[in-house]
Amino acid sequence: MRKTFFAAAALTLVPLGAVPAAGATRDPALPRTEPGQVLVVQANLQDSVRPADAADTTDLENFARRLVSKVPAAPDALVLNEVLGKGAERLASYLRRATGYRYSVALAGGRSAFQADGSVRETAVLLNSDTMTAAAPGAYERVQDEDQAFLSAAKLDGSLQVPLVAAHPGGDPATGAAQLAALVDAKFPKADNQVTVLAGDFRAGRCAVLTEDQAIGCAPQAFWANLTGAKAYSDALFDKADAQSRNHSGYLFTRGQTLAAGLDTAYDADLPDRAACKPAFDQGRPRNAPEGCGDGYYADVPFGWALLGKSQPVQQSIAPSRLALDHCELASRVAQVSVRIVNNTDEPLSRPVTVTADAPLTATPAAANLDVPAHQGAGVIVKVTAPRDTPPGEHRIAIKVGEESSEVPVTVTETCTEPKVYASSFHAGYEPERAVDGDIATFWHSEYSPPHPLPQSLTLNLGATKQVSKVDYQPRFDGNLNGTILDYRVSVSTDGETFTQVAAGTWALDARLKTATFPAVDARYVRLEGTKASGGSYLSAAEVSAG
Repeated sequence: MRKTFFAAAALTLVPLGAVPAAGATRDPALPRTEPGQVLVVQANLQDSVRPADAADTTDLENFARRLVSKVPAAPDALVLNEVLGKGAERLASYLRRATGYRYSVALAGGRSAFQADGSVRETAVLLNSDTMTAAAPGAYERVQDEDQAFLSAAKLDGSLQVPLVAAHPGGDPATGAAQLAALVDAKFPKADNQVTVLAGDFRAGRCAVLTEDQAIGCAPQAFWANLTGAKAYSDALFDKADAQSRNHSGYLFTRGQTLAAGLDTAYDADLPDRAACKPAFDQGRPRNAPEGCGDGYYADVPFGWALLGKSQPVQQSIAPSRLALDHCELASRVAQVSVRIVNNTDEPLSRPVTVTADAPLTATPAAANLDVPAHQGAGVIVKVTAPRDTPPGEHRIAIKVGEESSEVPVTVTETCTEPKVYASSFHAGYEPERAVDGDIATFWHSEYSPPHPLPQSLTLNLGATKQVSKVDYQPRFDGNLNGTILDYRVSVSTDGETFTQVAAGTWALDARLKTATFPAVDARYVRLEGTKASGGSYLSAAEVSAG
């Protein structure tokens, strides 16, 4: 059964027999998009750097086959990274056979990714020739020593103009994104019937701090914040793919309305081991790959797709479309939902946001106001919580933005996962996990830019209630004693909600291991708090443990 990743009500498709594909190689396997809609695919195919890999196109055939099984309609355009001219032509051929529509290479590089001047050219654009046309010849623009493909395309029915940019910035993504946004503004003036797509692999996740599970409300990278804020783009995959917490580097930014979107999140589950598959394909020897890889592996990052329509004056999005309270923070189950507005009008606007959550759920903030300048985007993150011991079940929250109301289903799961350690604050690159990783060379540091006032703390999660009678503290061991705890307090809790102080004292200013002892007590959570430290209003710790 083919999986889809969109709400059925959001998408209207022409039945297979209603509009035959002119010149198609066989009966189409997928319907066409409606007039006024365009389905764009973004993929990094990783098929350009190694000659042996580029010569073998098994992975491209796998990609075409998998793509057809995951999208709701025939793609109108593909915006690609790391593919050469020959590979793009082979992919167009595979797509023709897989879909029944004619695909052509609108823009691609040559036989090598490396140009004579040392730059790189490995971005490409493919079009469905039965639904799209190139309104003007495509070209390349150099950004950070990589040539970015751009093309003005259009639906053959005349319903949409679709400027496309295949983005693959090679340096700081914030600088690259700013240059790419300027390229769009220079080459593609805004029009009423236009959907602009800036898609590609930005080589960076959305969140400034990389973790396995990316929180919706994380501090975003500068490139993402700028594009979705001042530049008024929507991140189609964030808004509609329900894969917001997954760390990925591929994006489909659009100045248009996102009707539906998907990220190939099932890819890993359908392979025996993506990392184990990759080496053989990189060497151009797919037959040497482990069993189950040969007809499934296409790249080590998933592709994304989005069904887009022309911009509306005001666009509102709520993501994700449903919540699972499957993460715990001390005594609470926690999830987050993003409410965003893109204001495409010439005047600033203000919209009230209210969130109604019935017990046992709580929403914070329950009320907010989104003030959005003209031609910009803005959003608010709502934290949804429930007590840790809430019975499994289904609930809902109601979100009203202006006059529009929506409901988001909330599932309380059987179990919840939680981190090994919590921090009152941390500076990016010095996360609390570094204080419990068993490596004295890494360390946690509370936020110092700007400094957060003391006290600051680390709270260890022991995973179960145990008897503890001491806390060991190893200051950072890199020759710099900044943040070393001098005055400390130790508190314990069995439920993550009520903490009782069990020890306090003063430690010497040096890098030697320190220990706080106290009478044995039952605890699931142990908190080490610093009220005075070396160097300023911040703390650091190489290792902290309790026993």
